[in-house]
Order: sequence, then structure tokens, then C-alpha cells
Amino acid sequence: MGEGRKDKMTVKKRSVLAAYFLESRRWMCHCAIAAGVIGCAAYWFCSQPRFHDLTVELGTETISVEAFMTEFADVQNVGIVTDLSAIDISSAGSYSLTLRSGSRDETVTLTVVDTTPPEAEFISRLEKKPDYKPDPYDFVASCYDLSDVTVYFVGDVVIPLNYKDQSFAVVVEDAYGNAVSQVCTLSIVWLKSEYTVELGEPLNKEDLLFNPERDGCLLGQDDIDTINRSGVGEYTVNSLVDESVCRVRVVDTTSPELVLTDISVFQGEEVTVDSFVESCFDASGEVKLRFTAQPDVDVLGIQKITIEAADINRNTTTATAALAVVKDKTPPVIKGLTTLRVEKRSAPDYLSGVSAIDKVDGACEVTYDAGGVNLTAAGTYYVTYTAKDKDGNIARVKRTVVVEHDQADTDALADSVAAGLGSDPEAIRDYVRDTIKYSHNSGGKDPVWYGFTSKSGDCLVHARCLQSLLTRKGYETQLIWVTDRSHYWLIINLNGVWRHIDATPGVRHTKYSLMTDEQRYSILQGRDWDRSAWPACE
Repeated sequence: MGEGRKDKMTVKKRSVLAAYFLESRRWMCHCAIAAGVIGCAAYWFCSQPRFHDLTVELGTETISVEAFMTEFADVQNVGIVTDLSAIDISSAGSYSLTLRSGSRDETVTLTVVDTTPPEAEFISRLEKKPDYKPDPYDFVASCYDLSDVTVYFVGDVVIPLNYKDQSFAVVVEDAYGNAVSQVCTLSIVWLKSEYTVELGEPLNKEDLLFNPERDGCLLGQDDIDTINRSGVGEYTVNSLVDESVCRVRVVDTTSPELVLTDISVFQGEEVTVDSFVESCFDASGEVKLRFTAQPDVDVLGIQKITIEAADINRNTTTATAALAVVKDKTPPVIKGLTTLRVEKRSAPDYLSGVSAIDKVDGACEVTYDAGGVNLTAAGTYYVTYTAKDKDGNIARVKRTVVVEHDQADTDALADSVAAGLGSDPEAIRDYVRDTIKYSHNSGGKDPVWYGFTSKSGDCLVHARCLQSLLTRKGYETQLIWVTDRSHYWLIINLNGVWRHIDATPGVRHTKYSLMTDEQRYSILQGRDWDRSAWPACE
């Protein structure tokens, strides 16, 4: 039994070994198969690309190696071999790049494309003046694209003669054909929508029109004239052909023009604003003037005076002037001191019509001294008038007073002259002719007095003076004159014979002494007298 058990154990060991051997071979077969599979896999893996081509949109700022990597790339050991600074990715195109994964380099293609249309903000309605030349760029408020853009109209665009609105498509297209467009409208504005004019400045059609030469007929003149006649405010000027309206605003922003002048016044003398104003003008026509500080006329010296001028629209201007306050050294002015003629033995009113005015004080009292006037004797005398102002300035003026003569004075004067002469009528005539000079004054109501006192006069004065002397010498005489009374002389009775005698100076009147009618007429050169009115001198 022991051997049998031994044999069974041996058989069992052999079975185990056989099984182990079979299992070992099976395992080895599996290992061989696995090794082959792994080798194939490794080969396939090594043959796979680590990178792929890449397409990016224009505007991509940076390119990373990760964007090119496939799942086979060694993420721990990748990089870009090509110098990217030498590649311009700011424009569309294709570029070759060398990339590295581990120790393996690959070449790929980078393509930059532009498929994005421009970003554009259009002006849907554009208003322009009549002389505008259509430009598509004017209809684009803003535009953005990475490439150059071109703006153009679809079709031709012209400005119609009737200024009607015109619509058209405006296209914004980039360099790669990407485009965006919009329908826009061009509106021609021939009349300004608003205009401001300064008060006082004339408004004309030309001010409101963009093309006055062409469009002047589209506005009426009545609206313009109304505004020019009006003041500050807002007005409208309406088109004659369409609904166009211009709002005109008349403003007043101009300060008054004020020019002052320096003045000098006496202490205490009143001054007003107008005293300083040389000129003041404002288009509104109404200006108020005032002192910014009231002048002090009681203080001697020079003051700076500021005056403000304000118009009705609250525009103001100021100007300065100098006020000199001085001591009053000017006496009053006495008026009314014309020559006073009075009759003998009268009681004249010496203050009648006489007054004294002082520049500062106004009317002043007037006194007079007539002590030198002899009212009983004809002659020329003087009265002294005095006026005094509050500052003690005194005015003294002499006035001529003529005490008129009477007939007794005239007779006494003629008697006095005659007493110094002889009785020869020709000698008396020569005295008058030589003593009284010729003038055109006829001596008034008393030629004799005038002739002997003034020593002058016309032919009538000479004739009357001669007559007064001859009468005192006992001669009979008559005053005679030519028909038109342009000349006077005397006729004298000499022992019953009448003769012409003329005391008027002059060559013609001295040709003959005592003249007959024939001699007198020859001297008068055709002028005659009424022969029937006076005795004949034959």
C-alpha cells in the first residue's frame, strides 16, 4: 500500500508539472501576442500628427501652440519653432509654421481670413446746402473694420433742381468684399432754419439764404421789412414756394455808445448828467443815464465822475469824465445897458430893463450911481451900475445917458456959431461946407443940432445949418430941393435978387458961388426942381 500511494503521488506531481508547463506556454503565448500588439500600437502612435492646420479670423491678436495641437502632441514638450514676429497676422493670408512636439517637428498652415462685414453707423437723413456735391462718406457717421473700407452710392446721385428729397443706398465695403448698406435720404436746405440779427443792423434776404443769387425770388420782402421796423423779439420769414420757414431772432447785445466831456463848475453850482454828455447813441432809441456816485459840488478840486448808460434791453456801459469844482471868480453880467436917451428935466427910470445874472447865483441885485447926470442941460453923461454875487465878485459897468436937447438948445448953439462969423453969405456958406463933413445921415428930427454937434451930415443937414446961420445974419432964405428930393440946398434973397447957394461939399457944388437958375441946373446934370414953387433966380 505504501508503494501504491507513492505511485499516486508521483502521478499527481507529474500532472501538476504538466499543468504548470501548459500554463506557462499559454502565458508565453499571450505575452508574445501582447508584445506584438504593443509594438503595432506604438508604431501607429508615432505615426500620428501632433499638430493640425489652423484658420483664424482677421483680428486675432495672438496665436498659441495649443491651438494647433492634436491629441497626440506631447503637451509637456511643445513649442513654435518659426519666428512669429516675421509673420504679419494683421492681414488675411496663409503662412507656414514649424511646430515641435518633443523631438519631432511638423509644418502646418496658418490661414487668416476676413468674413466679418464692417461695423457702420449711417446717417439716415442728411441736410445740406444747395451747393453741396454728394459724397457717400458724408452719410457714414462712424465706421470700423480691420481692413480698409470703401464707401459708395448704388447708382448716380444728383441734386434735383427743385430741391426735393432724394433717397439712395449707401454701401460700406471692406477690402475682402464684406459689405453693409442702408438707404439714406439727402435733403437740400436752401433756407436757414434760424438766424440772429443784432438790433439796428439791417436784415437782408442774403442773410437767410445759402444761395441768394438763385433763391432770392423764393422769399418775400414784406417779412424782411417788418422785422427791420420791429424791436427785439422772434419773427418768422416764410417761403413763397414751400413750407420752409426761417425763425429770425432780433437781439440787443450791444451796449450804448457814450462819450463824455470834462466840465468845470463853480463851487455850489448844480450839475446834471447831461452836463457831461457829449453824445449818446443806442439802436433801441431809449437810454437812461445816471451817476454811479453823486458829484460833490461843494468840495473844491477835481473829481472823477462815472456815468452809466442803460438801454431798454438792460445793456449798460460806463464812461468817466473829470469834474473840476473851482472858486467863483466871475462877476455877474449886467444886461440892458443900451444908451438911454431922456428929455431935459425928466425923471428917468435908470433900472428899467436892467438886470444882472450870475452864472452861479442867477439873478443879482443891481444898483446905480447917476450923480454925474445933469438933467437940466443937454449932453452926454454916464451912469455907473454895480452888481455883486454871493462870492463877492463885483461887476461895474458905465451906461451912456443922453439928455436930449430942445429947441432952445438948438437956438443957443446956432447963436453961438453965428456970433463967431461975419455977415458975408458966401463966407458963412464956406464955413458950413468946411466944418461939417459929408455923410449919409440926415440928422433926424433936428438936422441943425446934429450938424453942429456931430460935424457931419448929408445935403439936408448942410442946407439947414447954413439957413440957421444966414437967418441970424438977417438974410431971407428958402429951402429948395430937386423933384425927387435927392438933393437939398437954399435960395437967398440979396437985395431983391434971388440966388442959389449950396453948402454941400463936392466939386460940382463949388463950381459956382451964388448961382442963377441956369448955373444951378447945369450943375444938377439934368435934375430939376419945381420952377413954380420957388422964386426965379435970373
